[in-house]
Amino acid sequence: TTRQRRSRGRPLSSSETEASVRNGPRSPLLLGDLVCEGEATLAHTSNSPRLDSELLAAHALGMSRTRLLVSLRDLASESVSDVFRAYVARRADGEPIAYILGEKEFWGLDFKVSPDVLVPRPETELVVEEGLRVLKDTLAPKLLDLGTGSGCIAISLVKTLASQGKRVVCDAIDTSDAALAVARRNAAHNEVTELIRFSQSSWFSNTAAFSPPYDLIVANPPYIDPAENTPVELSFEPRSALYSEDGGLKDTKEIIEQGVPLLAPGGVLLCEVGAGKRVLLEQYFAQRSYAYELLGDSSPQDRFTVVKITRS
Repeated sequence: TTRQRRSRGRPLSSSETEASVRNGPRSPLLLGDLVCEGEATLAHTSNSPRLDSELLAAHALGMSRTRLLVSLRDLASESVSDVFRAYVARRADGEPIAYILGEKEFWGLDFKVSPDVLVPRPETELVVEEGLRVLKDTLAPKLLDLGTGSGCIAISLVKTLASQGKRVVCDAIDTSDAALAVARRNAAHNEVTELIRFSQSSWFSNTAAFSPPYDLIVANPPYIDPAENTPVELSFEPRSALYSEDGGLKDTKEIIEQGVPLLAPGGVLLCEVGAGKRVLLEQYFAQRSYAYELLGDSSPQDRFTVVKITRS
């Protein structure tokens, strides 16, 4: 989808911010003033303008946010101010802050991200949490991560299970070679390279990528119907990882129907699904004999769901 600029009222627009980089006053500012400037610019385009501004300032300075917060009375150099304002302009246009920073925290771990992969989201941690619960009594679990992207689910599970003394191994697949490169980098950064085998496959097309049976299969597939309205931030993320036909459930259904047979008896498949899909899921399962649960947000808002299927 084409990105469209939003009206931001009095705070600086991206074009005004860019102009200020070229032509603005060059008198030095305190870092605190610079952060306030960024906060004002982002006030109409971000749910957390102050936090975003602080993170972007820290990134421009090459320091931690904590270090920035004790340095707000220091002067900002012209070069730092220019870099910061360029970052703010990108954020004001809707670009996810994780892409600007090049990283995102997930499950207490650091993950490198790029526009080749989805930005890890807090709700996806439910997949990790439930996966760990499922495997709490399994000494040597075998995992499969479908559509691994940044590798955040597989790496979080494997690193946690290994820290518990379990002999864990994991297959992780993605159709995108660029995404797999990011995932491999994250596995190395989190010191689990030897425990995860990454392979290219469009879902189940590459049979050599799989070594069933699995104790746990996890997936965060595309689940947005192409007709749905989406936030501008999603226009920066890989379209192939976001959108799915059949009401947003085409890929989810394929994962269920081809993934469940790869489970060991008693094994579990966990698949994240987006907002507003519970009614469609109930209709789908009503015509099938899967032993399933729908975890996540069961409120009327139906913000997200994790499908849990246990193989008998």
